[in-house]
Amino acid sequence: MFTILSTICCHLLKFMLYLHQGDGFVKIDNFYFVVNDIKKSIEFYEKLFNEKPTNVVGNRWADWKNSDNQVYFGLISKEAYGDNLIKGNNGVLGLYTNDINSAFEKCKNIGAKIVYEPELVPNSEDNYTCFAIEDIDGNKIEIAYYYK
Repeated sequence: MFTILSTICCHLLKFMLYLHQGDGFVKIDNFYFVVNDIKKSIEFYEKLFNEKPTNVVGNRWADWKNSDNQVYFGLISKEAYGDNLIKGNNGVLGLYTNDINSAFEKCKNIGAKIVYEPELVPNSEDNYTCFAIEDIDGNKIEIAYYYK
């Protein structure tokens, strides 16, 4: 099963350090993709995560909480978001797994568009292998395995 990363990427953490003001840091609360068809997108992510959303609000949005219920991922319909919709390629969702090969096969089996196959990321302090897919709306998802 995939777990939502506590942060979307290392660069976002570094950016947060610059947002420190007065009493505390600005922290990540959630990450949503705007989608064309909320029902089809829910089906796609149910297959990817192997679980149903923790919250669905009609045809407006759905979200999945991670194990510590801090940062969560969601989908929001274009109707709920408004007319200024920019769907697809509007962010990158970062996920991680304990088995990169099984995760890659699963993504192929659910019909995800493969952007690139698993590859070791060179010169990274994080020491990881990752691949990228697109969901049915063209949103980018990177799935990583971190070597310990």
